[in-house]
Amino acid sequence: MKVKYGVFILLCAVLFNSQYVFSAPEKIYLFRHSEKLAGKNPGLTQKGYKRAEQLVTLFKQFDKVHVFSSNYKRTLQTAGPLAAHFDSEIKIYNARDLADLKSQIVSLNGVVAVIGHSNTTPELATLLSNEEIEPMSEMQFSRYFLLSKKKHHAEIKYLLKDLEMNFTF
Repeated sequence: MKVKYGVFILLCAVLFNSQYVFSAPEKIYLFRHSEKLAGKNPGLTQKGYKRAEQLVTLFKQFDKVHVFSSNYKRTLQTAGPLAAHFDSEIKIYNARDLADLKSQIVSLNGVVAVIGHSNTTPELATLLSNEEIEPMSEMQFSRYFLLSKKKHHAEIKYLLKDLEMNFTF
């Protein structure tokens, strides 16, 4: 009986230290959509399309990326080249429910890219990092956030970097 109990305790210890129990992405990239045209639910400008195509260069070292986008033309068009490169579907999220998006993201493994908006991108970075993030202006298209997983005791935390894209068009 003591042997079975000991095996049970050992199995529980292994499982609770397993990546499957504490799944979370290694890296999370948060972008605002690329440059947009005017109007209601506008698409991207030519410069916006070029920036969207250049996003792929930030992910060349990865085999797979989970791609999320809000359901707007400009975000879907920004996410399109990245999803096409990795032959993955774009997962649509509700931009008004970032808590739900956070739950979806942290249940994944690997690398995640989220295409959002000037107001939602910093807000999501705050939710994921527990750090206060400065707002993004309507004219900032090259700023993005990279959150890298670090294990802190039994919980997962993220180290946040506030970065700039260095693409030339």
